[in-house]
Amino acid sequence: MTRPPDLTFLATQPRYAGLALALVVLWLVLACLVAQLPARWQLRATRALILAGVPALGWLTLLWGPGIGVAGLGMGLLILLGRPTARRRRRAPPVGPGQGAGTPPFAGGPEGHS
Repeated sequence: MTRPPDLTFLATQPRYAGLALALVVLWLVLACLVAQLPARWQLRATRALILAGVPALGWLTLLWGPGIGVAGLGMGLLILLGRPTARRRRRAPPVGPGQGAGTPPFAGGPEGHS
């Protein structure tokens, strides 16, 4: 018979450990939503997230330990730098020299064939 997992470490956590974890999850959700803002507000919102995230990450590390703190730092960096919900623009295919609108992508024309 297998023993149920030992969850006594949750009872030894400080009273506000769950609040710190909830604050970090809220920060992560807001960081994902920043990409949906207009471009003129994104830089300001990112700076505000960084200012709010540093103390939240410190509090999380203090209460939950360095492993969870490093994981939170990694997730925050991934979201701030990666912007998973950012609007992606389609790039136009590169146009080479001599290729304008309506020009076929191959060199030459009917007069160039023998």
